[in-house]
Amino acid sequence: MENGASSYLRFLNGDKEGFVELVEEYRNRLVLFIDSFVHDIHISEEAADNAFMSLYVKKPKYREGCSFKAWLYAIGKNAALDYLKKLKRNRCAPLEDYHYLSDETDIEAEFIKDEEKKALHNAIRKLKTEYAQVLYLTYFEGLTNGEAGKVMGKSPRQISDLLYRAKESLRAQIERRENNG
Repeated sequence: MENGASSYLRFLNGDKEGFVELVEEYRNRLVLFIDSFVHDIHISEEAADNAFMSLYVKKPKYREGCSFKAWLYAIGKNAALDYLKKLKRNRCAPLEDYHYLSDETDIEAEFIKDEEKKALHNAIRKLKTEYAQVLYLTYFEGLTNGEAGKVMGKSPRQISDLLYRAKESLRAQIERRENNG
């Protein structure tokens, strides 16, 4: 059983430390996954926090045997989409006009430390949203095509095709950058 699954099951059985372990292990990675389609780290952090809050309050049932990470990321994706809808309804000024002040460490800079990873991350951010998501889920999080498909609402075959196109697009993006840089 995955570590996250065992932590969550312990939490469901009354061990609050299990939830703390879950957040410590998955929060930063969930934020970066959400950022692959939200493209705003602050909104991604809020959405990830909402996903964990939902787990804490609603305590949804987790079926052992399925990938815990895929289950959690599907919850994170739904929380992000809900957050974006709410933000859109309550929006008074363009999002670009908001200034975020934070004395917390920058999760992106902390998680992506060396220059090659930063360049790859920046290239992936410029891809179509679906391409960035599928690359993140399969290569950075190690999900299978089936697990990534559950998160993205696609069949394993669609994920395979999407991965092929995403890798081709990423290669072209990197080549353009090298030729221009």
